[in-house]
Amino acid sequence: MELARVLTWNLERKKPTAPRGTEALDYLFSLQPDVMVLTEARTSMDPRGGHLLWAEPPRGSRFAADERKVVLWSRQPWHHVDRVGVPGLDQTRFISGTTETSIGPIRVLGICIPWHMAEVTYPVDQKHKPWELHIRYLQLLKPLLASLEEPTVAAGDFNQHVPRVKYGNRAAAEALETAFAPINVTTRGQLEGCDRHGIDHIALGPGLHPQRVWGWSNNIGGNRLSDHDGAGCDIAQT
Repeated sequence: MELARVLTWNLERKKPTAPRGTEALDYLFSLQPDVMVLTEARTSMDPRGGHLLWAEPPRGSRFAADERKVVLWSRQPWHHVDRVGVPGLDQTRFISGTTETSIGPIRVLGICIPWHMAEVTYPVDQKHKPWELHIRYLQLLKPLLASLEEPTVAAGDFNQHVPRVKYGNRAAAEALETAFAPINVTTRGQLEGCDRHGIDHIALGPGLHPQRVWGWSNNIGGNRLSDHDGAGCDIAQT
């Protein structure tokens, strides 16, 4: 059976030439992915023979010129690129494209849902309430996920556990479950290879199903490479 391997990981803004940034990328490429959705990543990373696609620059003065909330990587070139998704969606936290894989063309939606304190402590244009931008993003994403008809992967930093854990924000959890109801979030709960529930997720749309789902710790070989655990999924056509 032909499989395609999809990985997602938040790289915590690390420079790809810094020791920890290099180690994180080395680990990812050692897993021989077909597609990667990287969040809080850098456009200056070496694609190592693959192809990069990234979202619009993040707002605010705290970010370097090469920082992006979402960077996509694929073995094959990207086409049918969509930087909008749906009207009103934060274009600094969304990028989509189609790429060829061993199981055929796959549409990839790279997303970075705002964390609960987004633009609360550091407002850009106006101060927001905790969870406000997170829930708004999910509400806008909902019709896009409901309209999918082609084989699609939606992955990235969801900034909450799936399913909701004790003390998790109920309104945010309900917004996520509602938005992603049409597709399968394969990375629910604690993944093989991890000792906690993660917030980086992979969801599969029409025409795709998981063969294996696993994760890895943010600490590899005694080195803390991120503040997130990563997630992987080997997928096949239905």
